Amino acid sequence: MSVRNNNPLSLGQIEADLFMAKSAMDQATTMSSKRGKFFRGQAGYHLQQATEKMIKFQIYASGIKLNNARMYRHSLDDLITYADSLGLTLDVPKWIQQKKFVISGWEAEGRYDLYFVVRLDTLQKCYQELQDWYERLKSTNTV
Repeated sequence: MSVRNNNPLSLGQIEADLFMAKSAMDQATTMSSKRGKFFRGQAGYHLQQATEKMIKFQIYASGIKLNNARMYRHSLDDLITYADSLGLTLDVPKWIQQKKFVISGWEAEGRYDLYFVVRLDTLQKCYQELQDWYERLKSTNTV
């Protein structure tokens, strides 16, 4: 799938979210679990954002006329379902598909819920899946 010029997302935006997530995870490893949970929450937020943007990037790249209200969502399931309804076949890793509800929750819970805790090993697994996915998207797109 080649990217059309009207795609409002860029691979650079996704790369920035991945960088921020990795930085937050690295910082979390240097802190107590109690302090580190805030950095893990921020890592989760940026991983969710990268996931959302990779899905949206592919939908926008299709060039199909879109319903903007359906695109202004944070739910990964809603976005994937919308792409399916358009007849699009997205590249979404199996692990991401399996964890889409958990990852969607990171968009707000990791930043605002004081009792929300996400495990570092889960974040690291998500990061690796997203990094590999990002590299695939980058290799097949010209922008």
